[in-house]
Amino acid sequence: MKLPLHQHSRMILRVALAGLCGLAPAAQAGWASVRANNRPERRPEPVHRETERVVERRRMDIEAERRHAFFWSGFHPGMAVGVLPAGFVQVSVGPTGYYYYDGVFYQPTTTGAYAVVAPPVEVVVPQLPDGAEPIVVGPTTYYYGGGAFFVQQPNGFAIVPAPLGVTVAGLPPGAAPVVINGTVYYVAGPNYFMPVMQGGVTVYVTAHP
Repeated sequence: MKLPLHQHSRMILRVALAGLCGLAPAAQAGWASVRANNRPERRPEPVHRETERVVERRRMDIEAERRHAFFWSGFHPGMAVGVLPAGFVQVSVGPTGYYYYDGVFYQPTTTGAYAVVAPPVEVVVPQLPDGAEPIVVGPTTYYYGGGAFFVQQPNGFAIVPAPLGVTVAGLPPGAAPVVINGTVYYVAGPNYFMPVMQGGVTVYVTAHP
């Protein structure tokens, strides 16, 4: 028996809707599966330690660049200059005299030039070299700059031997490596520095071999 046209159209529509309803759960399951596949099973833990190392390395790199910008960074014992810098002062330790400017000490030579010499212990200068950093050891505050350690005095700042066990980021200009009992040190004047790793970079600890 033939169905009227409008009933036949309704039946086709019902069959189509039933088919779509039957597919809906599968479609929903498929979308849920995609979301599940894209969701990580476990969130990665933040790498705080590595981040700290990177920050420390960047900090040390910045410190190194900053030190190289100071006047004294371009001089080391043994160098000779023809003219003293403007603004130098005369200082002495006992009968021995020096010319001083911003962390660098000079003495005259027989040729008329001026030789750069290591910072003399016990000499007193009127002001610290640029970039001198305070280092507190017990009740004493030292200032490290130009490769020397200073302690404030009533009449200025006196150079003293390096306190032992102090960590510094950079070596004094002209520090030379030496091997003592199988250990590498860097020596500058009366001071010895032992290289160690800290935060992925090399720093230097004052030592007595």
